[in-house]
Amino acid sequence: MKKGIGKAAAIIIGLLFLLFLLSSFIVDFQWFKEVGYVNVFLTSIKAKVLIFVPLIVIFFITINLYLRYLRRGFLRFNNIVYDRKTLSTQNMAINITSILLSFIIASAFTGSFWYRILEFLNATDFNVKDPIFNIDVGFYMFKLPLIEGMLGVLITIVAVLVLGAIIFYGASRAKDGLRSPGGFIKMHESPEGKFIAKQIAIFGAILLILLSALFYIKVLNLVYSSRGVAFGASYTDIKVSLPMYRIISVFCIISAFVIAFSIIRKKAKIIIGTAAFMVLLIVSERLISFGVEKFIVAPNAWNKERPYLTYNIDFTRKAFGLDNIKVIDFKLDDVLTQKDIDENRGTIDNIRINEFAQALEVYNQIQAIRNYYRFNDVDIDRYNIGGELKQVFVAPRELDNSNRESKFQTWQNRHLFYTHGYGVVMSYTNTVMSSGLPQFIMKDIPTQSEFIKVDKPQIYFGEQNDDYIVVGARSNEIDYPSGNDNATTRYDGKAGIPLNFFNRILFTLNKGTLNFLLSNDITSNSRIVLNRNIVNRVKKIAPFINYDEDPYLVVSNGRIYWIIDGYTTSSRYPFSEPYDGINYIRNSIKVIVDAYDGTVDFYLADDSDAVAKTINKIYSGLFKSLDKMPEDLKNHLRYSEDVFLIQSRVYEKYHMTNPSVFYNSEDLWSIAKYKEVNGEDRNVEAVYQVMRLPGEENEEFLLTIPFTVAKKENMEAWLAARMDKENMGKMVLIRFPKDKSVLGPNQFNSKINSDTEISSQLSLWNQQGSQVIIGETNIIPINNSLIYVRPLYLRAQSGSSLPELKRVIVGFGEKVVMADSIENAFVKLFNTKIVEEPSAQTPPEETQVDGSIRDLANRASELFTKAQEAQRAGDWAAYGNYLKELEDVLRKLKDASNR
Repeated sequence: MKKGIGKAAAIIIGLLFLLFLLSSFIVDFQWFKEVGYVNVFLTSIKAKVLIFVPLIVIFFITINLYLRYLRRGFLRFNNIVYDRKTLSTQNMAINITSILLSFIIASAFTGSFWYRILEFLNATDFNVKDPIFNIDVGFYMFKLPLIEGMLGVLITIVAVLVLGAIIFYGASRAKDGLRSPGGFIKMHESPEGKFIAKQIAIFGAILLILLSALFYIKVLNLVYSSRGVAFGASYTDIKVSLPMYRIISVFCIISAFVIAFSIIRKKAKIIIGTAAFMVLLIVSERLISFGVEKFIVAPNAWNKERPYLTYNIDFTRKAFGLDNIKVIDFKLDDVLTQKDIDENRGTIDNIRINEFAQALEVYNQIQAIRNYYRFNDVDIDRYNIGGELKQVFVAPRELDNSNRESKFQTWQNRHLFYTHGYGVVMSYTNTVMSSGLPQFIMKDIPTQSEFIKVDKPQIYFGEQNDDYIVVGARSNEIDYPSGNDNATTRYDGKAGIPLNFFNRILFTLNKGTLNFLLSNDITSNSRIVLNRNIVNRVKKIAPFINYDEDPYLVVSNGRIYWIIDGYTTSSRYPFSEPYDGINYIRNSIKVIVDAYDGTVDFYLADDSDAVAKTINKIYSGLFKSLDKMPEDLKNHLRYSEDVFLIQSRVYEKYHMTNPSVFYNSEDLWSIAKYKEVNGEDRNVEAVYQVMRLPGEENEEFLLTIPFTVAKKENMEAWLAARMDKENMGKMVLIRFPKDKSVLGPNQFNSKINSDTEISSQLSLWNQQGSQVIIGETNIIPINNSLIYVRPLYLRAQSGSSLPELKRVIVGFGEKVVMADSIENAFVKLFNTKIVEEPSAQTPPEETQVDGSIRDLANRASELFTKAQEAQRAGDWAAYGNYLKELEDVLRKLKDASNR
């Protein structure tokens, strides 16, 4: 009885241990099935198995037979006879050795090459051929890497076998061969020596044939040469290295047969002569290349390298998507009339005067509501509000359990009760309230908005929290704070893996906690939700795609979505100059993640991207057509900032298409810079903004960046990436006249500092217990004019004060003014208006008073909320300050109401 119990216990423990070992695989399989991408999971697994299993069988048979062959020869030539038991032991050792070696080699090979093999088999042509060998770029991108890798592995294996044969040869006869004069010759003349020599001859011949292939690959790899004045094959590469590599390649094949024959026939002189001639060829290539480069190319570099420089310019621009940029010559005259202002009202009304960092701070202090909520980032987007396209800041109120006190960090709180964030905050980018704080479009809990509806404000998937949660438990989840209590909810979305009894055991082992088995809250109807961090979630599904560092949130048709830009890269595009290790990039993939359900959809946004098309062949059905994306989500697509910045860096140099100008670096640009507080230069940030491009009829959402002359500060051009509907991914360059000095951002900042009225006011504010914070410069082309805008914030140095937008600095032509709003700045600059006249029925003063009352009422509400938060947090100093300011605002509100 006891023996039976012991066996049963051992079996159970063994099964649990096996389940523990397989738990990650089983969890991944169930998760991929839940999110609808089990095909991606199985494709990878199937590819690895289909490569690994045949390889381990081939390597095992090859190694095993070869070891047995060596042993048989060793025994025969040493006249050794083993008994059956000894032979059986040796066979076991050979089998074990063969299994270990074949497993190691097959594992390394599969791990390194399984994806390259899939790329090779599913390669897509670029329909672009290199100018030297006339081979499609797709060969270099998808096929050549696998050929190189496999060739390297085979050379390593054969070299090891040659070395092993030599060592075996020496060790087997060391006793009576190497210790006597002429020992090497005697060994070679012995039967055993002939046996080993034959092995060396065979492997040596194979190695030379592989070296022949290696030199042929070196011929093709000349398209990646860095020897000349630009990346790609140069004059010396084509005139010297290419023919020499071909000669060496052919000579390797001839040498394979010569050396094999010579080893067997004991023709040492022929072996030495052949090897010496091969070394001479390799050294000659280096010496001739050096001489040609120094004495022929260097004195005549322009003439010799011009064709190859042209190839480099052409292919680099193609690889980075810079070959179809529309160039607009901007005739700067700095003349704006009232008509110009009226016609460009959509652009002017969307000039951004709010800053990301300051908005984020205000959101977290005013709108976080509880310490377990946090705004991680502020995104910029455009929405149709009141029938007009408006640029806005938007941020999700995400759950952040890390801010809780340790005593509240219980398993139930983290995984069962506090499961999600709640709601979205949105504010205008172009205007603030009278207090200098953002003017909200969406705010508070529950979410309040006059213009945008949110039916599912709960955020289960976001940027901050990646803890697993259990939904469908017996207890309700905390939904949001409501007065002194909390509203509760129950998740009714699609996400989650069912927690049946088997899965409860599985996750007990996988997560290392018994709570899945012991908790009374978990039932068979409960589900565990995994991989809630949206970036990790998307990367787990498709790790072979690169993703933009800044996902952004969209409210569409009552639901909250995340959009992540995916882009493909490569370092294998011929003749294309590498930047940060890559020489090809495309922003071709858009990923939509539902913040409530966690559903993930990949859309192919660029049909011309051969890399993305190859991925879609490998993982059939991974990408959906962009036509299938809901129309409202299409209206919120952006161009990847990461991709745009890389393209902008490349364009600093590769806007020059004339080889002569390029060679002499006559027109080198630089992304505009500004000086930080410590005096160091820093690149300006790319800016999303709603505006109308010159020659276009409507405003659109653009991503822009200015260029200056290299190592100078005057602006040369302004690059914009378009992203609205059919213009997605198109780029426009506004090029300023070379005969005029156009202020760059740093020069405009210097102009601000040199303005006596503005600089004296800044100095005064800094001395009155306030801290002045000046935002970044926005540059807006309108007609043939440029407007520079820079916001100014004030922050009180005492207490937990917020940065408040108090002034806007606007520059135009030779003028620079500072006002409390864009409208008043335009009045100062142009003696004109950018707002419509008030109606005849409403006196201007009454309109102003009504607006003031609304602003004061909003400010009073904010101060009351902040005072409550300070009271709950025990910050009595801040609580007193808020009450004092609230009293002042209420007094002003009373005065305004009595007018």
